[in-house]
This record gives sequence, C-alpha cells and structure tokens, in this order.
Amino acid sequence: NYGNNDLVESNLLQQVEQTFEAEDYLRALESEVDRLLRSQAMTKRHHSSTGDVNYLEFQNDKHCRACNSSPCKWSPHCDADALAKRRKALFGEIKSVDDHRKRQISEEIQVISAKLKLTLVDKELHEAYAANDNETITVRSIHGFPATLNRVDAIAALEHEHNRHVGSIVAKKVVDDVLLWMLDGWHFGQYSKPSSSLSYPPPSFVKRGSLLEKANDIQMHSNTAALNSLVLHEEKKAKLASMQTTTKYALFCITFSYFRALHLVRQQKEAFSLSRRKPPLSNERMKMIQEHKNCVGRQQRLEYYMRKAWVGEERKLQRIEQERLEKRRISQFEDMNRLAMNRLAAIVQRVYRGYLGRKSVENLRLERQKAALALVFLNDCATEIERAWRGYCGRRDAERLRREMAEFLFLLRRQEAQLEEDEFVIQLQSVQ
Repeated sequence: NYGNNDLVESNLLQQVEQTFEAEDYLRALESEVDRLLRSQAMTKRHHSSTGDVNYLEFQNDKHCRACNSSPCKWSPHCDADALAKRRKALFGEIKSVDDHRKRQISEEIQVISAKLKLTLVDKELHEAYAANDNETITVRSIHGFPATLNRVDAIAALEHEHNRHVGSIVAKKVVDDVLLWMLDGWHFGQYSKPSSSLSYPPPSFVKRGSLLEKANDIQMHSNTAALNSLVLHEEKKAKLASMQTTTKYALFCITFSYFRALHLVRQQKEAFSLSRRKPPLSNERMKMIQEHKNCVGRQQRLEYYMRKAWVGEERKLQRIEQERLEKRRISQFEDMNRLAMNRLAAIVQRVYRGYLGRKSVENLRLERQKAALALVFLNDCATEIERAWRGYCGRRDAERLRREMAEFLFLLRRQEAQLEEDEFVIQLQSVQ
C-alpha cells in the first residue's frame, strides 16, 4: 500500500523504532523472511538426522547450551537485589551527610554499580553462548540501550566488556590490599591508630533515623571538630612530614635498587646468552662498519639537502614566472576589463541559475501538493460514492426482504383461512 518514496517506521528488523524507505524496507523484510525459513529448514534437517533421543534432548527447554547442563547452573556472582536496595538507600543518605561521608558513599555507589553491571554483562554473555548460531542477540548492558548484533559479534563485545570490568575490580582490590599491607608495614611512616573518637566519622553517618536527629549530631560533631582543629592540624602536619620523608627515602631506595639490578643484568648478559652468542667483532671491523654507516648517513643527508635545494629553486622559478605573467596581465587594460566582465557575468549567471533552481523546486513542491490534495479528494469522493451505493443496495435488499416477508405472511394467512374453512365444512357435515 506504500509508494516508492514513502517512509515506514518499524521496529521489526532491529527491535528499536527506525525509519526506512518503503522499497528498502520491503527488500529487508524479504531477506529476513528468507533467512528465517532457511534457518528453520536447516534445524529440521538437523533434527531428522540426529535421531529421536537427540531431538528430544534438543527440544527440552531446560537444557542449557552455554554450561551444557540441564537445568542451567548459571547464577549471579552477587546478590543483585540486595545491592540495588543498598544503592537506593545510599542515594537517599548522601543528601544529608558531610563531605567526608559523601565521598565514602560515592565510592561505595561506584563499586555497587560496577558489580551490578558486571552481573548484567555476565548474564547476557551466558545467554549469547546459549543462543543458536544464526540467532541475533539484543545487547543492553554495554551502552545502556538495546543494540542488535549477530551471535559472534555479541559474544566478542560482551567478553571484552566482561574482561574490562573484571580487570578493573581485581585491580582495585589488589591496589587496596597493597596499600593496606604497606600501611601496616610502616612504608609511609609510623602509623598509630587514633585514640580519640574525633578521627572517625560521627555515629550519625552510620545510624538510621530522622533528618533532624542526623542534623543535630552532625552539628555537634562540627562544633567539636572546630574546637580541636588546631591540634588536629598539627598532628596532620607532623604525619605528612614523616610520610614525605619516608616516601622520599623509599623512592630513593627503589631507584637505587632498579639501577643496581640493571647494572648487574648488563654485566651478566654475556653469561645469559652464551649459547646463542655470535663471535665478537674486532675493533677494526667495528670501525669499518661505523665508517660505512657514517658514509651512508652523509650521502643520505647530502641527497636530502640537494633535493630540498632543487625544490626551492623550482619554486623560486615558478614564482618569478607567475609574477611576470601577473604583471603582464595587469598592464593590459582590455584583459582586466574582460576579466571583470567575466566575473560579473558569472555572478549574474549564478544568481539567475539559483533563481531558476528555487523556482523549479517550488513548482515541483506545488505539483506534489496538488497531486496529494487530488489524491485526498479522490479518496473522499470514492468513500462518498461507496457510502451512497452501499446505502442504496442496503435499502433495495431491505425492500426485497420486506416484500418477500409480506408475501410469506399473506400465504400463511391464506393457508390458515383455507384450513379454517375446511374444518368448518367438516363440522357442518358432522352435525347434519
């Protein structure tokens, strides 16, 4: 019912709303139907060739191709519902805390979001492995919106995303463990646990309650921290100085160890590669090789500079010739006048051609509008004619039915009258 230039909006091909031209959409639907028919034919052929037992096992919906088990043994690596509830609670709590607790909550929200996304990616990867070979997969966990890919591309993209998230989580855990180990081993200076409770966040950051109670606790904590800010500042300054000194010494030791190890490896290089070592070259041979390299380098540099000089000379000659020709053209008035007239004629032609183009486009647009309006008018006229004709046919059929019904009733009444007359005659004869 669509024309060749009409647009069609559909979500059958990519499972998202897209706009196609009618001809392209028809070809795409035909190719998709052909592909599905071929896939069903190949599946039936495979089922008929494998036998009854394999066919029944294949038809069993509980059998999973990804983990090769029945039922499927896949399970998420974390409790997604609990993590989602925890993230929702953190979003509600982050609005009523100070900056220190807000940073901690933000980091926890990031960790929870990464775990939830890893769960979604793992689930879609398992479903992709469990799908058929020619089946298309809709991936939502990578970009946040649905994208349709074939099975191989979907598996490759999901594996890349899965490896990236796993690597990020593992790297964060390793770095945290390394920093804790270095902190416990005094790599950043002497570490002592704070004796006062002011170094820890106030209990209002952790407990649950009304906003007024949390605000009162936070205000009390802020007042206490303001009274003891000088002492805490001095302690932090001393700790930072100690940490800076320790860090500098640690970096010096690491640098010294690196260069010492590099020196030792270079000393032992000949012993490590003794079996694959080539015979050493003599000093004269090394000098000859170096001299040959120097000669080749000088020749290359000479060729390079000669090439640049030749290019510069050519450019200079071209520029001189262009300047001479330009002066000759400028000196001739008729040529200048002709060039000016040509430029003006080109401008006039450009403007007139643009006017003709816009006029033709406007005429074409008006013709299309007239054709569309004529089509709408014809459709309305056809609808009105069909309505009148159907009304006339309906009235004619109703008149015919009423006539037939009247004739049928008249016949019935006539038969009933005849029967009554016959009964009356029979009664009279019996009485006589």
